[in-house]
Amino acid sequence: EKRMFATVPNPIPARMKGLNRAEICDVNFSEFVKSWNGTPDAKPSPGEAILDGSALDAQAFRELFESQLISRHLDLMARVLRVQNKVFYTIGSSGHEGNAMVARATRHTDPAFLHYRSGGFMAERFRKIPGMDPIMDSALSFAASAEDPASGGRHKVWGSKPLWVLPQTSTIASHLPKALGTAIAIEAAKRIGHQLPVPDDSIAICSFGDASANHATAQTAFNAASWTAYQKLPAPVLYVCEDNGIGISVKTPSGWIAESFRNRPDLDYFFADGLDL
Repeated sequence: EKRMFATVPNPIPARMKGLNRAEICDVNFSEFVKSWNGTPDAKPSPGEAILDGSALDAQAFRELFESQLISRHLDLMARVLRVQNKVFYTIGSSGHEGNAMVARATRHTDPAFLHYRSGGFMAERFRKIPGMDPIMDSALSFAASAEDPASGGRHKVWGSKPLWVLPQTSTIASHLPKALGTAIAIEAAKRIGHQLPVPDDSIAICSFGDASANHATAQTAFNAASWTAYQKLPAPVLYVCEDNGIGISVKTPSGWIAESFRNRPDLDYFFADGLDL
């Protein structure tokens, strides 16, 4: 035992102590881009397709990229300010910024129940209503400010009443049944003649991580969605699994999400590359 303990290295090397690892990644990325020596394409006009055959034009691409940058820099500054004890939340959205496209493709009146790594989605949805500031609202939330419009400083959550992002935590998939219930309610209101606060063709949107897909609460939501569809009861919900294959507690096996979802009865499954806007 003495020999074993003598050979266990310090888990944090001295040279790493006090370093901002997020900043190191950011600097490495910037240097990589600056040193790129490929041949650029001709600059497209704002309304021109970003690539041949793409439905995305250059102007929309720039806006999406800006939303992604807003999300990433909020992550970086949260870490900087956490060291200064000015903010209290640093679980960021880095690596999930592709969900900005989900916000682009939907309306701000589509109720959204978001995974806590959906900063790109939030930054892009803020474009739907002129004059709103995604940076200030997010910063107030990071700082647990009483002026935070989403939770009043009680917790770091994505939320906005005018943007129909319903604030909640998402770490144990507790928001997935809520999204399905909202979708069922949208359709039920039309049948019984109840006035909805959103357009009657709205859909509910719900993002979650790959590890959450295995949680009992999530499985309850998926089973209920399948059961509902089997009975021909409309429930317009879009579940977006942000599968990075990592999983905070248990690593997700390669291909598990596709294998788990593509054969579920009465649920439509499709795949999108989150790195390809």
